[in-house]
Amino acid sequence: MDVELNSLMVFRDLAATGNFSETGRRMGMTQPTVSLTISQLESSVGLVLLERHASGAKLTPAGSVFLERAGDVCDAYAEFNDAVRSQSRRLDGEVWVSVDGSWHAGQFAMELEPELAGSGVRFFRQTAGLDWNADLEAGRVDVVIASRFLQEGMTAGIQEAVMKEERGITVAWHPSFYPFRIGSFNFPEVLRSTLLIPSSHVARGFEGFLRHWCDYAYGLQGANTICFEGEEEAARAADAGLGIFLAPGDAMDRLNGLKHELSCVRTFEFLLPEAYRVGVYCRADERAKEVLNIATKIGKVGRRRFSH
Repeated sequence: MDVELNSLMVFRDLAATGNFSETGRRMGMTQPTVSLTISQLESSVGLVLLERHASGAKLTPAGSVFLERAGDVCDAYAEFNDAVRSQSRRLDGEVWVSVDGSWHAGQFAMELEPELAGSGVRFFRQTAGLDWNADLEAGRVDVVIASRFLQEGMTAGIQEAVMKEERGITVAWHPSFYPFRIGSFNFPEVLRSTLLIPSSHVARGFEGFLRHWCDYAYGLQGANTICFEGEEEAARAADAGLGIFLAPGDAMDRLNGLKHELSCVRTFEFLLPEAYRVGVYCRADERAKEVLNIATKIGKVGRRRFSH
């Protein structure tokens, strides 16, 4: 039996996603290549690992057992690859900077990239996902520019330089569709409507906070919640009367270029004085001077930019 390590990685990802196209996107492969890789793996081990169906694939009983056996191998292989890539960057003097999907981080990275051109820095915009702290700790990236709500994403292995803080949350609605009044706003009334919020890729920790807060404070959840890949998309949906827009901090300031007829309030500012943060992050035990220099420079430029 001759099994390629990369085929195990593809198999594990497909087992998690259940979707050939999504696995192809995540692994940098075409959908036919993913399918061929899985077929070759099944031929090598002599087992049918996945049941194919119109919407994707799911593990067979043999596939579930095989996945348990393959997990440790995949983890070790991924750790080895991460270490090699990290060492290669050190030898080449490169610093990889990952940026999440938040408005502040995206705008800042776009302005910063030309300034750092030629210094060995590579920006990867909108690539910092929900596990950007794990990506940092594993050495898959060197620096992350991201936003977070409350303590989401912070671990002992991560150090942070805060560039901007905002208070509370923003609630916005179209007055033609909803009767809320700014002077007598009552948050529980919002929960009877559809909530339109940015995804965790845009504001990590915000959705989880809302769900926990609604349960703890009011004993109920919103009638429906729809997540959007950007705050502008969520605000446009609210402007069309599709629900109530909720976002961390001063969202309307970030969306000041968006034409809309939304009314809005800032709420929970006293309870959440520094809840929404935009920061630059690197490993707490980072020793590479080029990484520390770039992280420090990004933090200084960011604090100067966001203080205006």
